[in-house]
Amino acid sequence: MKFALCFLAIVSCAAAMPAEVPFEALEEVDLSKIVPNNIYLEPENPIDESTLPEGRIIGGTEVAPNSVPYQAAVLINGASFCGGSLISTTRVLTAAHCTVRAAFVNVRLGAHAFNANEATQVRITSTSIRNHANYNQGGFAANDVAIILLPSAVTLNNNIRTISLAPANSGTFAGSTAFLAGWGRTSDASNAVSPVLRGVNLPIITNAVCAQSYGNNVLASSICTSGAGIRGACNGDSGGPLVVNGVQVGVVSFGSNMCQAGNPTVFARVSAFRNWIATNAGV
Repeated sequence: MKFALCFLAIVSCAAAMPAEVPFEALEEVDLSKIVPNNIYLEPENPIDESTLPEGRIIGGTEVAPNSVPYQAAVLINGASFCGGSLISTTRVLTAAHCTVRAAFVNVRLGAHAFNANEATQVRITSTSIRNHANYNQGGFAANDVAIILLPSAVTLNNNIRTISLAPANSGTFAGSTAFLAGWGRTSDASNAVSPVLRGVNLPIITNAVCAQSYGNNVLASSICTSGAGIRGACNGDSGGPLVVNGVQVGVVSFGSNMCQAGNPTVFARVSAFRNWIATNAGV
């Protein structure tokens, strides 16, 4: 069986920025040059695309500006784009496949149109990143979590807030409705990230159901959402937070080649990494 791996990151052709730059000096990213990373995991039992409706859109709808105050935009090495979540005033949680090769990242908080000079935005560049020591790029799904350490504490306000994390003893959340936001691609035809933050409600499915699509790439440390109704993450949403009732339960990890094919999205399960997060982020 032929597999192609698909982490949900976006790679751009933007020029690298120096590690420490004030807000005013940061150049905006040329969105027309942002292209998908094109690394995929094709499902073992893909959805029959001929049964799907036309005119689909990935990622739901545009959210009200600054209504998701924990959301972070993460630009890596000036050359790739992911999401993340603010879990303390000095720590951002994201996916290891986003940052495993990072020399520096620029984190944008309080953003809606992340590439615009918004008054609500705070932009912080960091060279301190802790990828899970057992993350293996060849292993694909395992331990796909990372912590970005901000060089100084961000000031919390109505536009920038932290998100609570699911405790280690959490249940599976199967059957719950979760919320996912991100700036990822909005369709398979698009080659660019969304200029504004979008969100979607997603039903969490059991790992057994998810494994029907992705086999043994679904681990005990994974959590999955259904793609039914043509909903889910796409390239550029990697590292973003999956949230149930104000608590983060997942970190976007991977999905299928065609984001609009109705296949599940797979996340790192936050509760499975609480000890690691506590050790590396103090929360």
